[in-house]
Amino acid sequence: MICQFTFENFKAFKDEAILDFSAETIKEHESGLIFVENDKERVVPVIAIYGPNGGGKSTVLEALRFLRETVLRVILLTKLHDEESKYISTIRKLNSSTSRNICYKLSPEYKDMPTKFDIMFYVEGNKIRYQLSIIKNKIVEENLYSQKAGTGEVQLVFERSESECILGEEVENVVVEKVNDTMPLLSHITINYDIEIIDTVVGWFLNMEVLDYDSPRSESKILLPKSVGKQKKLFEMLREMDIAIEGIRTEKDLDGNIENVFAKHKMENGEICEIPLEEESSGTRKLLSCLAKISNCLEEGNLLIADELDAKLHPKLLRYIIELFTNPQSNPKGAQLLLTSHDITTMNRDVFRRDEIWFCAKNPYGASKLYSLVSFRKKDGTLIRNDEAYGKRYLEGRYGADPYIHRIMNWEEDE
Repeated sequence: MICQFTFENFKAFKDEAILDFSAETIKEHESGLIFVENDKERVVPVIAIYGPNGGGKSTVLEALRFLRETVLRVILLTKLHDEESKYISTIRKLNSSTSRNICYKLSPEYKDMPTKFDIMFYVEGNKIRYQLSIIKNKIVEENLYSQKAGTGEVQLVFERSESECILGEEVENVVVEKVNDTMPLLSHITINYDIEIIDTVVGWFLNMEVLDYDSPRSESKILLPKSVGKQKKLFEMLREMDIAIEGIRTEKDLDGNIENVFAKHKMENGEICEIPLEEESSGTRKLLSCLAKISNCLEEGNLLIADELDAKLHPKLLRYIIELFTNPQSNPKGAQLLLTSHDITTMNRDVFRRDEIWFCAKNPYGASKLYSLVSFRKKDGTLIRNDEAYGKRYLEGRYGADPYIHRIMNWEEDE
C-alpha cells in the first residue's frame, strides 16, 4: 500500500508536490482506514483529485505512471518471451514512446535541473522508500531503503549518484560499474540477479493497475477474468449496479481473432437475449473495461490509478466503485484507489474523509500546486469543517481550485 508520493519539476509542477495517503487525526469514516500490520500508521484507501481542466490533476497520475514505467520498461522488454502472461500483458500497457521531455517548461532554467521522484509504500511487511532523480534522460541520483514495519531501523539497500554507488549488505555482490546512466539500478539488479528485496520492490510496481480513459480506445476494450468464479463475481457486481448482464459471448474467426461480442440479458420469460456490445450504453461498456481490474486490485490488495474514472458513469456507479475500496468488507486486503474526477455529487462527507479529497490548481504564472481539503485554510486561517457542503463550496471557488463555474454563471451579469 502506498503511503506517500512526492515529485517536482515534472511538466506543470515546478515545485515539490506531495500526495500523502497517511490518515490525518480526524474522526471520519475511521472504519474504512487501512491499518498497517505491525505498525501504528493508518492510510486512506482512496484519494480523489479535483480541479479545473488544465489544472494538473492528470499530471499527478502521470508522474506516478512515469516513475513506474521508468522502473519497468527495461525489465519487461527482457521478459517478452517469458511464459508468464502478466509480463506480456503489462508491456503492452506501457507507452512505447514515453516522453522524456518531462521538466517544467515555463522557466527555462528548469531544463537543467533534476526531475525528482520520491515514493514510500508498504509491501510484504517492509516499508520501502525509493528515490529517483533525472536530468535530460540521465539518472543523477537513485536511492532505495527498506524498513521492517513497526521498527525504527532503516536499512540501506543502495545509494547511487553520478560519482559513486554505495551498496547495502543485501546487494553487496552486485556489479555496478557497467550500469548505463539511463537505466535505473533497480532495473539492472532485477534483470541480472535474484535478490528478494529487489524483486519485492519491483513486484509492487508491476502489480499497480492503471486505468486511463483519456483515449476513447480504452473504453472500447472489455476485460473478463479467465476463471469462471471471477467472471461470476464480476457479473454480480454489475447486477448490484442495476446492470442486468448475465454474461458475455464472443464470436471468433478461423484464426481465433474475436469478431463480435454479445452481452447476454435475461428476458421476462426467463430466456436469454443477446445484444451486440456496441449497442450497450457507453457507461456499461466502460464498466466492462474496468471492473475486472478493480476486482483484481481488491482481491490482491493493489493500487489502482484511474484518470477520468467518472466520465460516462452515473454518480451512483462512481460512488459504488469508491465504496468498494472504502468498505473493509469488500476491501479486506487494503487495496487503494487514486482517481481524478469532476463529479461534484460524490464530493461530500458521506463518501469521503477530508484527507481523501485533494485539489489541483495553477498559480497566475501557470505552475500547478497540489493540496488536500483537510489542509486548506480559509481566509481567516480556520480549517474546513466536516459539516460543510464541499461540492457547493468548491463550485463557488472557495477552495482555491476554481472550476470556473461561478465565473460562467456571472458572465451575463458582468457584461
